[in-house]
Amino acid sequence: MGANVLEFEVFSGGKVEINLSKCKQCESKACVDVCNSPNMGKVLELKDGIPALQKSLEDIKRGGCTECLGCELDCDLYGEQAIKITLPIKELDE
Repeated sequence: MGANVLEFEVFSGGKVEINLSKCKQCESKACVDVCNSPNMGKVLELKDGIPALQKSLEDIKRGGCTECLGCELDCDLYGEQAIKITLPIKELDE
């Protein structure tokens, strides 16, 4: 992980990348809000004004992230378009 990118793997084998340099100017922090909504993974928290992980990388990879895509969608709609989620689609990868 680079200093300006928060990157972590999820249960499906996919990956979440957050461009933290964009997060610094974000006023909504919508990704953290949606991640901490009821029935969500509660993976993200605010630390020093930017998203940070509140679970270990191992816990997230074992299924701690629900892979709901909410962080990316809300960031695109209300934030700074700083999140990219890549999930495998077995049928297309063959």
